[in-house]
Amino acid sequence: MCIEDIRKLNGNLVIKTVEDIEFREYGKLLTGLDFSSLIKYAEETVKIPREGNEYVPSIKELEIFDVIGRIKDSVYGKLEIEAGSCTGNNTSLTGVEYHQGSEVDIGLTDCILIIGKVQDMVGKTYDSSKAKAFYLKKGQAIELYGTTLHYTPCKVEKNGFFTIVILLKGTNSPIENIKNSIITKKNKWFIAHPSQIEKVKNGAYPGLLGDMIEIKICS
Repeated sequence: MCIEDIRKLNGNLVIKTVEDIEFREYGKLLTGLDFSSLIKYAEETVKIPREGNEYVPSIKELEIFDVIGRIKDSVYGKLEIEAGSCTGNNTSLTGVEYHQGSEVDIGLTDCILIIGKVQDMVGKTYDSSKAKAFYLKKGQAIELYGTTLHYTPCKVEKNGFFTIVILLKGTNSPIENIKNSIITKKNKWFIAHPSQIEKVKNGAYPGLLGDMIEIKICS
């Protein structure tokens, strides 16, 4: 499916691409990197779940690829990183998170990222009407700045989405709950949409206000 098809299905939503100049407020497109071997390996070893989403923070077999090492050097200045996978069937913005330090996302399928700015948060809340949607194509890699709110990508095809996610090492590892905070894991600040009852029940702050943005795809 191409971006024009998705735009027609989601006429109420402006969907730009990560090549658009507006994306520069949130991150940048990484160029000059060859992901062909990494994509081939990941497609053969990591499977998209039939239902739900799955995030694996660190996959050692991915982290040894030369191209991951190049990202470690150029984006993170040789700081220790982790590279894992985010796969699934998500079609909506059910929450937003941010980290200290950039996140690199590599598309192994086309997908849509719905993102915002930490600067637009009011206390522990964020209005979803301020979020923007950007189309990431298979084979593209982006750096999301630490001030960019984001969460699980949205699929554009019925078979699901697949991204490789690179973060500073230790990000998203468990911690004990911190009272009156939106820190839910190490280096992860997260708020959920109030409709996400299970997330809220498990301690997520219901701070994503407004409509829950949804992406329509072909059945």
